[in-house]
Amino acid sequence: MKNYRNTILVPFGSALLGGALAIGGFLFFQPQRPAPEPGERSALATPEDLQHHFSATINQAMPSVVIITASQRRPVRRTPYANLFNYNRRQPVEIDYQDIPSGQGSGFFVREDGHILTNYHIVRNQDSFRVSTYDGREYDAEVVGIDPPSDLAILKIADGKPFPVLKFADISNLDIGHWAIAIGAPFSLNSTVTVGVVSNKHRSGVGINLHESYIQTDASINPGNSGGPLLNADGEVIGVNDFILSPSGGNIGLSFAISADLARQVTEDLITHGQVNRPWLGIVMQDSSDNNGVRVQQIFRDSPAAEKLRPGDLIPRFNDQPVTTPQELQSLIYSARPGDQSTLTLVRDGIQLQYDLLLQSPPQAWYQRRGITNGFSLVENL
Repeated sequence: MKNYRNTILVPFGSALLGGALAIGGFLFFQPQRPAPEPGERSALATPEDLQHHFSATINQAMPSVVIITASQRRPVRRTPYANLFNYNRRQPVEIDYQDIPSGQGSGFFVREDGHILTNYHIVRNQDSFRVSTYDGREYDAEVVGIDPPSDLAILKIADGKPFPVLKFADISNLDIGHWAIAIGAPFSLNSTVTVGVVSNKHRSGVGINLHESYIQTDASINPGNSGGPLLNADGEVIGVNDFILSPSGGNIGLSFAISADLARQVTEDLITHGQVNRPWLGIVMQDSSDNNGVRVQQIFRDSPAAEKLRPGDLIPRFNDQPVTTPQELQSLIYSARPGDQSTLTLVRDGIQLQYDLLLQSPPQAWYQRRGITNGFSLVENL
């Protein structure tokens, strides 16, 4: 941001006199405002106040952000020259295993005892993890829990002393146009900060994950940013950086972070239970031709929907909330818990019916992360 401290815009015939600006013979008084106290908000903050607030917010949040290096264990054939004494003897081939770095991402502390929130796609199919903190220390990390439907995971390191944590923001206070600050390690450049605005909130239907609620921003997100925090101007987490959409693979201002309200719920479940226990209706859905609901395409055996629903049924409402897309219905189902009684409104052969269903846990992890088409590609190695 440009510093206007020593910049004076002087039109013709103007001069700056103490706290007044004289332009063309007219005198405009500019009252002197005292500097705001730390944490104090001012609706009429000067550019200098805003710059200092940004700098203080970033400096306070930076120690909570970490770099995560993921490795895969791969076999390495031991060279015969490693043991010259046995070189001419017929010995069986010896295989060593080494952890080879295979990816890098970001994360941040959510508990003082060393719990770190990051993306699931950073830990997926990896064998070991090394965490680098802001002060240069390195730790081995263990996976506490994963949640593929939201693309979130929890790692943990131990030190014996508390780590600095970031707090989740109240998303109900977030508006489009608010500041968005991304911190991470793009291209291994640790402690990199980019700034933008909130382009949209609670964005769903992107088609990347089963459980979608995104903060869309134009803050620049690049490979290595995944798992890092997206902050508001007060240093609170409004999202977890996840992916960008781009026709070329480069950033064009379409960045997406998992919304803080979803991230908070998943974090608590993973730390407490090691998994997120979501409900399951047991149907395969598709869009309806008239956008008046969601069409039932297939029903799983022994599912909550097996006794009441039929293929071809139209579902216009769930728990008295209107639905027009499969993503909307999926989000409403995920907002409930297994064991909850839910009301399903459906239309069958032109007749409207209403059923009460007892939601259950899914029988197994059947989730698979998806990509999208329509001219854009998913860049998830962030």
